[in-house]
Amino acid sequence: MKPIEHFFRKYFLSMVGIIILFLFLNAALFFSVLLWAKKSSDGSEISIHEVRNSITVDAAGNLVSTDVLNDRLKEYHSWAMLLDDTGAVIWEACLPEDLPRQYTPIDVAKFSRWYLRDYPVFVLEHPAGLLVVGTAKNSFVKYYSTYKEPYIRIILTGFTVMIAVNLIAVVLLIWWNMRRVEKAVTPILRGIETVSSGKTVSLPEKGELAEINRQLNKAGAFITKKDNARAEWISGISHDVRTPLSVMLGFAGQLEDNQALPTPAREQAACIRRQGEKLRRLISDLNLTSRLEYSMQPLRLEKVYLVELARQVACEFLDGGLQEPYTIVFCADRQSEPASIQGDEALLKRALRNLIQNSIIHNPKGCQIDLSVTHGQAGTMIAVIDDGVGVSAAQLKALTASASHIESTDEKLNLRHGLGILLVRQIIGAHNGTMHIESEPQKGFKTTLIFPS
Repeated sequence: MKPIEHFFRKYFLSMVGIIILFLFLNAALFFSVLLWAKKSSDGSEISIHEVRNSITVDAAGNLVSTDVLNDRLKEYHSWAMLLDDTGAVIWEACLPEDLPRQYTPIDVAKFSRWYLRDYPVFVLEHPAGLLVVGTAKNSFVKYYSTYKEPYIRIILTGFTVMIAVNLIAVVLLIWWNMRRVEKAVTPILRGIETVSSGKTVSLPEKGELAEINRQLNKAGAFITKKDNARAEWISGISHDVRTPLSVMLGFAGQLEDNQALPTPAREQAACIRRQGEKLRRLISDLNLTSRLEYSMQPLRLEKVYLVELARQVACEFLDGGLQEPYTIVFCADRQSEPASIQGDEALLKRALRNLIQNSIIHNPKGCQIDLSVTHGQAGTMIAVIDDGVGVSAAQLKALTASASHIESTDEKLNLRHGLGILLVRQIIGAHNGTMHIESEPQKGFKTTLIFPS
């Protein structure tokens, strides 16, 4: 279930991320529009302080302005006037003809906040009176509003609450929709996991995804039927071959031991016996690997000391009449002596026998086989190393591939086999271990089995 939960958690977080990205995008667009508007409206204009500083009182008490003031006002389509305390115009520059030259206090109060006959105006105190600077009609928009402080506070608070409620609502809607999707998709994901593990799947064929469930049930049933047929075929063939093979081995052994027969005939009988035993081992490996693949081989778990296990396998080969061109060297470090796992001792021995047997089979001229047990950070490691012919890079790639068959490393026989390596991989995998293979042509072959601490 962890992959499924991870998938929906990632989906939910991605949707929240989309919302945050959407908010940032809108904020960026909003500020971009403000910046655009500001740049578009920015332009040269005459400052009211510039006009104020350009108007002075001479020694005779008359108001005078600089020579360039009129030109500046005309350039920016503006005008200016000064009003005394009675509201009379005592100085003017570029003042439109349609404007009066006398104003009441009420008139002054109105245009100081708003407009003077549609002319946007700005006022500033001057030592001689009230300075009024106006611009062209429709050049500025002036607003003046007054609100009570509680009104503004409530508006801002309500706006903040509204944004928060909208965000929470969107997140809840996404979560609700995700739960709906999860409810519909979870059975399908579970079904895929079940099918991938080789088990039968049965999903309810109803709802919006009924057709997908139906097809998945159909695929699961087909795969199960196909796997069962293959497993039954392998089991049947193994059973049917054992009896005639036992008869062949029995007669071949009798012929080999018959001293009355010529030596060439006895050697041929010995060859038949060895090849028959090899065939029997292959059939046994084929049956076992099939049972492991379909989880039909129960593990008889017990406490297994790995050093003792490897030592027993090495002794079996040495005591079983190992041929002269082959030698087996066993070693173990002190840290690995107490190392143990819960495992099937018979299967683990089978794995080590297969590795040693492979070194013997693929090095007909003989080799030294080192069987070692060491302890490291990754766990306890059992290594089977020979100094034989090794394999090419292409053959090593085939050996490390998790295929149902592996190209032969025996160029003389040129057979398709590799069940030994495949079986070892399955046995070690069933014990939560890993297998690594290293080899180069004429530099030997190394297989390392790693069991976690």
